[in-house]
Amino acid sequence: MAPYTIAPYRGKDLEAVVDLLQTSLHADAVTQELFIRRVLLDPNFHADGVSVARSAGKVVGVMVSVAPRYPLEDEQTRPERGYITLMAVDPRYRRQGIGSQLLQRVLAFLHSRGCQTVLVSPYGPGYWTPGVDEAAYPHAIAFLQAQGFRTVSRPLSMDASLVGGWAIPSWTLERCEELRKQGVRISPLAFHLLPDLLAFLRREFPGDWQSLVRRAAEQIAGGQRPPSDILLAYARGQVLGFSHHHGERFGPFGVAQKHRGRGIGAALLFHTLEVMRREGRHNAWFLWTDDATADRIYRAAGFRETRRYAVMRMG
Repeated sequence: MAPYTIAPYRGKDLEAVVDLLQTSLHADAVTQELFIRRVLLDPNFHADGVSVARSAGKVVGVMVSVAPRYPLEDEQTRPERGYITLMAVDPRYRRQGIGSQLLQRVLAFLHSRGCQTVLVSPYGPGYWTPGVDEAAYPHAIAFLQAQGFRTVSRPLSMDASLVGGWAIPSWTLERCEELRKQGVRISPLAFHLLPDLLAFLRREFPGDWQSLVRRAAEQIAGGQRPPSDILLAYARGQVLGFSHHHGERFGPFGVAQKHRGRGIGAALLFHTLEVMRREGRHNAWFLWTDDATADRIYRAAGFRETRRYAVMRMG
């Protein structure tokens, strides 16, 4: 057993920590830019919440935890909840107790901040995946189970191919025509609707979706992205729903509670995919949904399950 030490994250650890994550998390994209944005620039980041294991001066393990203190937009904080968003141990140093010691360090940090429940890893906006990939990292699930965590949900990621004849189905086009007759329009973001869009998001989807849409709108206003990256469904100047995409990533999208069941969500979904197809995107993907929503909405649009996660909880 090689001797090792565990200490809080230091600024000079950045390159070595990212190298370790790239080596250990083979199913996920980890770059310095993503680590800086999702971890270091998170308002809730605290260096004591990131434990780093070193052996002979080399970084051989890391675990990132968050004890939220600042709300996401106007979402209510849950200070009793803490999160573990990343963890990795160099494969050559596993089964030496490093993972257990990293976990004990971050649990002590989270408990010192008043966290009574610890989740892996549905923390927005700084989550990498909704949970632990069941196919890619079964050893991580076994490790967490042995430490007292249990699986509380199993969300999935989905992908859809937009080549080989993908098209908006006739039933959706018919529904869109019915909506048009009812006065509902679907179009790219128009800035005269921006105040109502932001009010719609505050009312219907409090939390980090507001930040995402605001950043996207800023980029659209600055000419960095096309207006069609955000589609709006509206009637008589009132926003009823929206859909967002960036590159091949679809979402988020949503419809006002009182207007659901009219086909507005399907219209936004298929119109967004059509925009993506015309942009030359070969695929559309999103990171997180549940089985009921997948069956009710996404499978009809050609989405298929590509990853399955275990959201795990202690406490």
